[in-house]
Amino acid sequence: MNSSSSLCCQDDSARREKARDSDLNGLDYVEVDCEGTELAVYFLGKAPKGDIRPEQLRITGGVRFRDIRVLEVNIDRSEDEDVDDVMRVRVDRTGDFSTYTLCILALDPETGRATDATPPGFDPRYACVCFSFRAACAGDLDCAPVPLCPPETRPAPVLDYLAKDYASFRRLILDRLALVMPDWKERHIPDLGITLVELLAYVGDQLSYYQDAVATEAYLDTARLRVSVRRHARLVDYFLREGANARTWVVFQAGADAAD
Repeated sequence: MNSSSSLCCQDDSARREKARDSDLNGLDYVEVDCEGTELAVYFLGKAPKGDIRPEQLRITGGVRFRDIRVLEVNIDRSEDEDVDDVMRVRVDRTGDFSTYTLCILALDPETGRATDATPPGFDPRYACVCFSFRAACAGDLDCAPVPLCPPETRPAPVLDYLAKDYASFRRLILDRLALVMPDWKERHIPDLGITLVELLAYVGDQLSYYQDAVATEAYLDTARLRVSVRRHARLVDYFLREGANARTWVVFQAGADAAD
């Protein structure tokens, strides 16, 4: 796997640092002035040598205001190596609240017109940058952030739903660990991993017991506790009393030949 693919769907700062350290150029971010007609486009490091013509810049996007044209381009080159260069772009009008995309394009050497290709020396990923003309304007909308990388889809584990006691839970956990941790083969009782497995199996056994107990006490025919029967009886307006211990007298009559 090459370095470019290894940085895909990860922290974008690592790829930016690699672009800064290499000989490639790129667009970092855009700032818009108060009037919305001048854009400050920051490079990833230094700007390319030579001038950038307005025909090389294309602004797309927008809902109400589209087809925004670039009128003038100036580059502020900094003598400090640690300060990024800035490209000042003046446009014919401002945009709306939607997202716009500014791209730098290569020119056709014969016709001098902009093409859809990336200019030489530019990282294709950073040849375009998204921005908003109304970023500094107050808004009352709270949009949910869109994740850059979708979560990794993993297959659901195959579980034995018939496991109901301590022994079956212990076997089920060990079988699962054998798939996800094939290098762990310890089975001695004093091992910490076995201790955690048996602890989880014990908790699962207790939860399984309470699950069965709740299902049992939920019906009058299978209820075992007196308090459960009383609650079922109250549903039909029958109040079951606490009750009392049963008492009886037992009389023994011995025969004449009974021993003293």
